[in-house]
Amino acid sequence: MSYMRTIVRCIAVFLLLSVGREGFAQDQAVFNNYISNQGILNPAYNGSRDVISALGIFRSQWTGFTGAPFTGALNVHGQVDKMKDLGLGVVLLNDHSGFTNNLEFFAAGSYRLKIDKRTDLRLGLQMGFKNVVYNATKAVTVDYGDNVFDGKISKFGFNFGIGGYLINRDYFAGISIPRFLANSYDTDKQEIKNKVSFKNLHIYLYGGYVFTVDDYKIKPTGLIRIVPGAPLTLDLSCSILFVDRLWIGLSYRTVTDVVAFVEYQFNQSWAMKYSFDFPLNDIKSYTVAGSHEIAIQYDFSLTHRPGMRSIRYF
Repeated sequence: MSYMRTIVRCIAVFLLLSVGREGFAQDQAVFNNYISNQGILNPAYNGSRDVISALGIFRSQWTGFTGAPFTGALNVHGQVDKMKDLGLGVVLLNDHSGFTNNLEFFAAGSYRLKIDKRTDLRLGLQMGFKNVVYNATKAVTVDYGDNVFDGKISKFGFNFGIGGYLINRDYFAGISIPRFLANSYDTDKQEIKNKVSFKNLHIYLYGGYVFTVDDYKIKPTGLIRIVPGAPLTLDLSCSILFVDRLWIGLSYRTVTDVVAFVEYQFNQSWAMKYSFDFPLNDIKSYTVAGSHEIAIQYDFSLTHRPGMRSIRYF
């Protein structure tokens, strides 16, 4: 029994140090349908639609796995009426995993540069804060009152990100670094240090194109995640639009997941999106029914015109 207690203590100390020193920097949430979530991924996307757009997302990962992550996010953005080239938005993201809860809030702005009548280039910046709570008191321990699990850490950190977004009716491309700073926890001073850490930078490159084949729209897309010192990951997807309302598609995330997703546009204002991903790595032995992600989007206008004026494919 004492041997087991020693192992449990060692694991607990390792986890606490990992969360305290590195976890604050390397915990960016991953969503399946990144094309629908571009306002969360890239500040330059905020204001790119011709209405005010609100998107709420909930993701439950690795269903059946005890302590599995779940994530919620909200993005609201739109153009400034008297300054059509300026876009504003807010992003609220809550990511919970095990004993750790990350809450982030960003205010984003973008500026449009006209390339030609059909093409815009938007440059974006976002700034905000992050609150990290690690509640070790929720752990089930061998010994009652184990001081390794006595504490609850709650700290705030500042961050900012940048992005660029090229948009045309038929294609789009984006690049972003949503978080420039590593919010690392100093265990001695018990505070968060905001510093640039190139090994923890998450760089996103993505894009897509819409083809017309007979009466169907086909949209292949791709996203590359670059984190220095970590393996490069690639998302490849393709979806088809039926009767101007229903998107159905498949996606492959290198090494880890296969994703099926569907999106339905009820009317000019409301849309619902759902995706299911099944893991390809060893985690599939522990999860019962993969991961699920659902999103609801509402587009509206304060100038009395409901929803989008024309069909948007991204």
